[in-house]
Amino acid sequence: MDNFYDCLARHYDEMQSDMNVRVWADYYASLIERHSAAKVRTITDLGCGTGSVDICLAKNGYKVTGIDSAEEMLIMAGSKKGAGKIIWSLQDITDFELPGKTGCFISVLDTMDHITDESAIARIFSKVSSYLEEGGVFVFDVITRKHLTRTLGDNVFYEDYEDFTLLWLNSYDSSTRTNTAELTLFEKQEDGRFVRYDGDLVERFYPESFFTRAAKKAGLVHLGTYDELSDKAPDKDSERIFLVYGKPLKETT
Repeated sequence: MDNFYDCLARHYDEMQSDMNVRVWADYYASLIERHSAAKVRTITDLGCGTGSVDICLAKNGYKVTGIDSAEEMLIMAGSKKGAGKIIWSLQDITDFELPGKTGCFISVLDTMDHITDESAIARIFSKVSSYLEEGGVFVFDVITRKHLTRTLGDNVFYEDYEDFTLLWLNSYDSSTRTNTAELTLFEKQEDGRFVRYDGDLVERFYPESFFTRAAKKAGLVHLGTYDELSDKAPDKDSERIFLVYGKPLKETT
């Protein structure tokens, strides 16, 4: 029997329909090209979801691997046009294995914020560093404290689509810097009935300094911080920021 997360995967792209995937893919590509100290040909996406950004990046000429622990998400990703160019891998992004080095890692749509255990974040950076080519970069986006505390806060959201309805109740805990979103999905069946699915999504706010310390411990250096889809630095009103860390080239004598 399907669970909440299977249902979420089926409707994930529709829920993200206001996201211009091509703009996001091009922006990620621009940060990769700007900050990598070597030519990047391969990209590994940690928490790839339904793979829309990966497919766009593959169209740009990159060899892409998408990693996710949700099988239904990968099934949806693999069914899309252009998905055959990508390697889809069912793995936990906190403890993954690759057959070789990669020129770049990315993690899109605040995937890193869903990792609420600090030690798990440290493991991700360690894994990234071990598989990242010299001169390569790790690029990801995270949400800001403002987004969690004020935009989401303790608010309730309601979205009605043709085939499903979503109720979304947020609860922010300042002591742990975590937001718990209690979601209820009502999915329309062929006979007109609606089936209810309930589940939680938890995100944690991490300050930029936390990521930079974790990166430094893993042997990576901070290369840039940007406001959402922008060349500008974040400010107090930013809802999302993009962070870039790199693996230095070895000095030659």
